Amino acid sequence: MFYVFPLICGFVSLYFNISFDIDSYGLSITFFGIFIALLLNIQVAIFSIFQRKWEQPSDDQLKKLQLRKINERKQLLSELNSNISYLIVFSIFSLIISMIFYLFKIHCAFATSISIFNYVHFGLTILMIVKRSHALFQKEYDIE
Repeated sequence: MFYVFPLICGFVSLYFNISFDIDSYGLSITFFGIFIALLLNIQVAIFSIFQRKWEQPSDDQLKKLQLRKINERKQLLSELNSNISYLIVFSIFSLIISMIFYLFKIHCAFATSISIFNYVHFGLTILMIVKRSHALFQKEYDIE
């Protein structure tokens, strides 16, 4: 899904000979540059959540329950961190590709199909990050 659908979108744009204007690559440079910084900030925030110390209850049953919840949170945080790390690397790759297209004034249908693949894949991955973030925060709001 995360690679097949973007590939299909890229091939469809190539089939219909869709070509972006050269200025759209300048916009892509800005877009991916901003998201790299935002994703790095989110990763730092997640690290601080991961380092959070929990006060242990005195009751053994509550300790077991708390330990289970902490392990679930750590698992979600670990998955979220992996997704964000991947998206940072992917954004850097997309930024470099966009810079090459912009600097060498490449604005053919093939370059557009690569850009469409990058945008669709980025969008799907960011949706997965939002889904995992929602699951993580929802656990914080759950009342026992």
